[in-house]
Amino acid sequence: MEQIWYVFKGNELLVCHSSDARLPTASDIEVISDKFLKKGAFFIGDRMADEKSNEFWAEIPPDIDLPSGMITVGLREVGSLLGEQVFYRAARAYQLMNWSERYVFCMSCGDKLRPSSIDNGKICPSCGAVFYPPVTPAVIVAIEKDGKLLLARNANFPPTRYSIIAGFVEPGESFEDAVRREVKEEVSIEVKDIKYFGSQPWPFPHSIMVGFTAKWSSGELKPDGREILDAGWFSADAMPDLPPGVSIARKLIDDFRRSHGVEL
Repeated sequence: MEQIWYVFKGNELLVCHSSDARLPTASDIEVISDKFLKKGAFFIGDRMADEKSNEFWAEIPPDIDLPSGMITVGLREVGSLLGEQVFYRAARAYQLMNWSERYVFCMSCGDKLRPSSIDNGKICPSCGAVFYPPVTPAVIVAIEKDGKLLLARNANFPPTRYSIIAGFVEPGESFEDAVRREVKEEVSIEVKDIKYFGSQPWPFPHSIMVGFTAKWSSGELKPDGREILDAGWFSADAMPDLPPGVSIARKLIDDFRRSHGVEL
């Protein structure tokens, strides 16, 4: 089975685009393989159980000339171009690459870490401390009131983009507590009937997004003016500019729209 490579130039993924878009194989990237800054095997879980994996990641310099028929695309566009499963695996490869680059020395004694022989961790040869790639949980919630969906414009969004409320989980919080707190902090309302929707790995930089639906309980919308610049209630057939389809934000929004009779 031919090797599949997730090759990154900065935060963009190298894609063969001479005909149908696809990930490059070992033969496709042979001409630039000597320019790799770093590379590694790409596996899930136990290294021994997945030792026959044929997937690898690599990083190339920002000024390198790409082979003919290849382009780079942002990670957020990978899903629409190559499919959701490729997006998930590219996200994992990107996170493992960043982990390998940034976690070099032991945080207990300072010695240089070595890769684990059994999983994605790193081990200190001096004190035996073991470190693993971080996964940061965040919540995201679709809030409904009177048949309309709450959408907000984050300060970091493109000028016309709106999405649903999201935020990171604090130590000691349940996911549901984080939903209530983030919504209250960002738009000043209370919510009820919080229900689990689904989850999605999100490599910006190393999150796991946990999605929920909820109902408005009380309060008037008041954006905090720092993270959230604007917010409003939108009907299913009159939506603003929305996040891309591969994101769990868009999945939650589309679920709301379908449940209110919009064909997608």
